[in-house]
Parts: sequence; C-alpha cells; structure tokens
Amino acid sequence: MSETNRSTWDFLADTYWYVTPPDLPALQFSPGDNLLNWQIDQTVWHISNYKNGYFFGVSSAIIRDPDDTNNKPRQVKLVGTVTAGGQVQITFIGDRLVNDTVITGFGHITKVDDQWTFQMQMVAATGSNYLFHWANMMQTKEGDPSWDNLPGVDYSVPEMLTGASYPHFSGYGQ
Repeated sequence: MSETNRSTWDFLADTYWYVTPPDLPALQFSPGDNLLNWQIDQTVWHISNYKNGYFFGVSSAIIRDPDDTNNKPRQVKLVGTVTAGGQVQITFIGDRLVNDTVITGFGHITKVDDQWTFQMQMVAATGSNYLFHWANMMQTKEGDPSWDNLPGVDYSVPEMLTGASYPHFSGYGQ
C-alpha cells in the first residue's frame, strides 16, 4: 500500500457500505449448551461524516436464522477511527436502553479488485449467546443493484436506514 495520510480517507464522508453475499454468514455460539449455529448478518453503514481520522454515522443490521425472513433492521450509532495506514476501529452504540450492548469492530481499509473495502471483525453478546462475524464491507451508492436489493434480506439501503438518528457535533470543534 502506498504512503497515506489522514486526508486519504476524506472520501469516507457520506458513503454507504454493505455486506456482500460471500460474507453474510456469521457464527452464533451458545455457551450454555456449546452449540454453534449459522446466522445471516446483513449490515449497512452510512458514514455521514469524516474528519482528521474520525468518522461517524449509523449502522443498521438484520441478523437472522437462515430460514427466518421476518426480521426488521436494528439501528445503532457508529463512531470510528482510521489511522493513516488504514487500521480501523469502530464502536457501535445503541440508545443506552436496557440490554443495549456496546460492540467494537476491528479491521482495516484496503483495496480489493480496485475498490476500497473495510475488512472487519467483531464479536457481540446477543442475550446469552455470542455472535462472531467478519466481512468485507463494500461501498454502494444509488443506482447500484445492491442499493435497491441488499443481499440476504428483503430491504434496500434507504429502507434499512429509515428513521435513523445520527450523531452530530454540539457546535464546538466541528
């Protein structure tokens, strides 16, 4: 990878990202009975802003059993950092309601087939179970087939993000 600096990632502002079909499977582990189960995890990010190595926006996910098609998206805020070299850490934060969990994902931004890609890993507590997932998050935009028909779910990007509440600056430090 060529030499980069913080401005390399300026393009992240107002971008959308999703999970491609090969990366939809996530592994659920139930420690109480030592069972592993495959889940489908379609996640959409809208990175609404980027500045000086920090980015933020909204994440919307549908996590479901492969046979279940009735799930609705769950939205959380995302706040992340990216180093000049492309190392990424993203924290996903709910509205601090009962049973809300803070989830942290780790990875890096790299080029795959001449497209910038977030290669990410995370683990999340889901009740008494744990969900493990790694994925290549690929960019999508209006006009792309993935924009109107996300793999693994019956939703478009706008439908996944309907009603989203975005983090924003209080005025100082914008």
